[in-house]
Amino acid sequence: MATVRFLNLSVLGLSTLSVLGLTLLTALAQSPTAPKMLTGTYFPEDGDFKTLKTLDYDFAVVALRLDDVSSWKRTLDAAQSAGMRLMLGASPPPYEQHGATWTITTSGKAFLSYLQTRADVVIAVYVFNEPYSSNPYAGGDIPCGFFSAGDLRALRSIIQGFWPGAKIYQDLGGPSQWAPGGSYTASHPCVGDKYADQTGVADYVGIWAYPFTINGYDRNGALSFLRREASFILNSMEPAQPISLNQAYACASCAPGLVFPTTEQMLDWNCATRSLPFAAVNWYPWRKFSSYTQALADSRLYWPLTTAEACAPGMGAGAIGLSAASGIPFVAASSLVSIYGANFASSTSAAQSQPLPTSIGGVTLQVRDTTGTTQKAPLVFISPSQINFVMPAGISPGQVALTLTNGMNSPVDGTALVRSVAPALFTADGKGTGVPAATGARVGSNQQQSPVPVFHCDGTVCTSVPIDLSANGSVYLTLYGTGIRNHTGAVTCSIKRVSVPVLYADAQGQYEGLDQVNIGPLADLSGSGEVDLVLSVDGQSSNPVRVNFK
Repeated sequence: MATVRFLNLSVLGLSTLSVLGLTLLTALAQSPTAPKMLTGTYFPEDGDFKTLKTLDYDFAVVALRLDDVSSWKRTLDAAQSAGMRLMLGASPPPYEQHGATWTITTSGKAFLSYLQTRADVVIAVYVFNEPYSSNPYAGGDIPCGFFSAGDLRALRSIIQGFWPGAKIYQDLGGPSQWAPGGSYTASHPCVGDKYADQTGVADYVGIWAYPFTINGYDRNGALSFLRREASFILNSMEPAQPISLNQAYACASCAPGLVFPTTEQMLDWNCATRSLPFAAVNWYPWRKFSSYTQALADSRLYWPLTTAEACAPGMGAGAIGLSAASGIPFVAASSLVSIYGANFASSTSAAQSQPLPTSIGGVTLQVRDTTGTTQKAPLVFISPSQINFVMPAGISPGQVALTLTNGMNSPVDGTALVRSVAPALFTADGKGTGVPAATGARVGSNQQQSPVPVFHCDGTVCTSVPIDLSANGSVYLTLYGTGIRNHTGAVTCSIKRVSVPVLYADAQGQYEGLDQVNIGPLADLSGSGEVDLVLSVDGQSSNPVRVNFK
């Protein structure tokens, strides 16, 4: 890409400089021979797969509608494009039981046939949710057990007879409790010996213990339960492998009242479960549904705490790196990063010169990357609750460890997800949403420029200003962001899904960590109203921002 900036748009206008300055200051162990423990999540949308892959997740559990055939290809294509694999179920279940005999419905056969053609994307067929304790068709708890282990073993045989090589996933919760002598069977004698032999029921079995309740964090009790269940599956449910469904939601109506963990608890639970003999850790769920009031998709601060890399030495939950522009937990070398917390500094202060200092008021921030390289980060701003800094230029991509020292308290450990690029656009209100902190210019046939307002702020409320594209001359916009400059391929821009030429996308040149993108001329957008503008940088999308056209 050419490095020549368009006209004079590389110089920040006074109004934008004021807004942008405010934004930068205030918004800114397993055995070596063991198979890799996978990381996954439940029920994302198709558009989430790229985010999950950026988090280094391996797979997702997805339920497809049996009557929406077009969605099958759409979902699998989206996963494959992102490099994700899937455990796939169908709703309603396409399996019918008649006495001791199972049949697969016509639509079920079409579903399984299609999955077989996409076996490179499919890890397993997700068959039932809690089929021991509930009716997967009508819902409701069945105290004496619904499907027996023999029923599920026969179903697995039928599915694998239709699709040889298919793997079966059943979410069972606590299968040892249903075995003879188990705690549930002891309190419900009517269960009998339905679950005396649980071999061959599945290839993967989901188990769960949700330790975050209104009564506190029951770490020891939950880990004891998971150890017992994992051992039971490995020893008594061959060929099944256990998968831990890790709690990532809040549900006040779920007895005894399930709450979202703190960041410290989330990291601790992530690493504690990874010490157990699981095939995978599966965060449940990604998006809210039913009575759940919080989930991972809406809790971005927690994302870096759910990965396998978060359990490496030196990582912590006290300082999570977020893009200073968008608040999303993906950053890049030479990008502007913010961390939030408490007792970071004794006072508020900002860097007064460039190059930026690596110490302000006794505060320093050290970054250690996956190669073991350690560097001090250039600091933009410090306060008791927030630090803004520039991720050092030489930091390698991967999950890095952060260590904040201030001379007052013990060092604060944290982490950040560093990617090659992490495109993010600053917005006028500093929140990463709404109208961009951008300048506009109209260029006439005589090459004379006149300013075009993009936004207006009344106090802390910023709104878009409609841009008139019908007047004489061509309109260009200059956007300000971060995490863009390291791109190796083309940078593209779309507004209302209309492609707009990108004339420049690189370092802004005046402020460390700040990137600039010049786009235009704008065309085919008159009368659009307020619409989304999104950058794509090496296949990674920026936060969408809103621009307005008369």
